[in-house]
Amino acid sequence: MGISVQKSHQLKSIAILMMLCLHLFNRDFKDLFQPLIFIGSQPLSYYISLFSDACVPIFAFVSGYGLYYSFQNNKNIYFYKNVNRAKKLYLRYWIVLLLFAVILGWLLGKDGYPGNFLKFFVNFTGLRGSYNGAWWFFTIYIFFVFTSKFWFRILDKINPYIYLSLLFVLYVVAFYFRVYNNEIFKNPLLHYIHAQAALYFCTLFQFLLGSFALKYQWHKKVSKFFNKIKWPNLFAIIGIITLIVFHGLIPNFIIAPFTALGFIFLFLQMELGKTVEKMLNFFTVHSTNLWLIHMFIYSTFFKKLIYAPQNPMLIFVWLILWCVLASYIVNTIYSRSQKIVL
Repeated sequence: MGISVQKSHQLKSIAILMMLCLHLFNRDFKDLFQPLIFIGSQPLSYYISLFSDACVPIFAFVSGYGLYYSFQNNKNIYFYKNVNRAKKLYLRYWIVLLLFAVILGWLLGKDGYPGNFLKFFVNFTGLRGSYNGAWWFFTIYIFFVFTSKFWFRILDKINPYIYLSLLFVLYVVAFYFRVYNNEIFKNPLLHYIHAQAALYFCTLFQFLLGSFALKYQWHKKVSKFFNKIKWPNLFAIIGIITLIVFHGLIPNFIIAPFTALGFIFLFLQMELGKTVEKMLNFFTVHSTNLWLIHMFIYSTFFKKLIYAPQNPMLIFVWLILWCVLASYIVNTIYSRSQKIVL
């Protein structure tokens, strides 16, 4: 029993919503919003946003799971399927870039949008996401799409315990160079290579956890354990709350891949109910757009508007509404241009 396509989409939706929460509330709240509930000196929204740094590990896990499934099913056309996958993502990315960084940036007179030709070029190609801080994963994901075959071949040959241990060591080293020693080179090109390599190898561990989960049927093993539990939903909820508390005690986001992994398998055991299922399924066609769009709305162009409600829950819903509205526009343009371009 593997993770279904529907559950994978739901996990992506949750990951994107977590990203919005992380970016909105994992900051100094003074002059931005008025929290209602405090735990010690920090608002509850801070601890929830802290746990939400699981967003990228969840998305990376699901991506690794899905790509490895595609690799296993037809290795001969895997590369061509990935080319098509990249083309579709690039088209969506370009639409968002042109709408927000170029057109809206020019209309609102935002400094640096679209900027000079070099800035536009490196963003347009996806080599660098300087228009939007959340775009760093776009570059890394494209790298994964075209290098994943190499890592999957190793997975099919090497001892899994050795491979996983090596990936973990690589993750810790890359995390160090990403967070604590990221200014080694003064040369712009070397600095760029250093930054991208740190991001790539830091995220690779999280990405390949998904392929490990598929190959060794982790979901089936966890489900077998949960089948023995009388109230699986209650157990899963308590487990997720425990993860939030644990991350609150250890705020360093080096543990994000592990809190994400715990959340994924607890979530997969829950009976969500029709309303929650429908809500998460609704975001399926919007999740990628929300990732690409949200920082333009809450930070770059409309910060005061988004934080105007003051209440964290209202701010969160308010941002989602604006992002979904923008997503409908992107999807409309995408569906029409897809027939011409792809």
